[in-house]
Amino acid sequence: MKALPRQQHLLLDLQALDHNLARLHRLPGQLPERAELAATEGERVAARDAYLAAQRESDTVALELTRFASDVKLAAERRAHDEKLLAEATDPKHAIAIQSEIDALIRRQAALEEQEFAATEAAEAAAAALAAAEEAYNGIDERRATVQARLAAAEQQIAEDLAEAKDARAGLAAEVQGDLLALYEETRAQVGIGAARLRGNVSEGSNMALSPAEMSNVHAAQVDDVIFCPGSGAILVRIADEG
Repeated sequence: MKALPRQQHLLLDLQALDHNLARLHRLPGQLPERAELAATEGERVAARDAYLAAQRESDTVALELTRFASDVKLAAERRAHDEKLLAEATDPKHAIAIQSEIDALIRRQAALEEQEFAATEAAEAAAAALAAAEEAYNGIDERRATVQARLAAAEQQIAEDLAEAKDARAGLAAEVQGDLLALYEETRAQVGIGAARLRGNVSEGSNMALSPAEMSNVHAAQVDDVIFCPGSGAILVRIADEG
């Protein structure tokens, strides 16, 4: 195939754009924000489990506190009732029995009040633990939301860069003669790179030096001949004063 040197040189620019496009397509999966989100997922699950456990503990001790408070109230009401009966009692034996029950209620009320006090302390500690667990859980969620926002912004920028790069490629491809462009596309599809520069005797397609015999073939080719890199199979583009 024949193509003017300028046409062949355009292939190097096209290859650079294609390399950049490939990089941009890979970039979303390589964003550090994505790895950061994955790393915090375990933290989020652990924090959620800790929060739920703290919530269950808080509910349990709150229920116990309610029960003790109710028992204390009942004991106090029963004691007040018995003290009223004692004040109205006229039978000594009956009065002694009532006093005995009052004494028992006093002891029970004292024991219940101790349990209520302990339950109050436990409820306060559980509430503090729940607040701390909730703060930690919300903190991780807030941090994840911040990272997700950064990720979305980075992905949006990549999308814009991709659109710009695609437009640039389309514009450049329109300048390349049809058969040369088709050859470039076919070559790139087959070997992964469409065109490479010959710098001295080194092909940038294979990053290897051409042999003396291969260089003889290069020098023997006309400037408008389309030649290929022996190592990579890419179109080998010669630049004046290089090779």
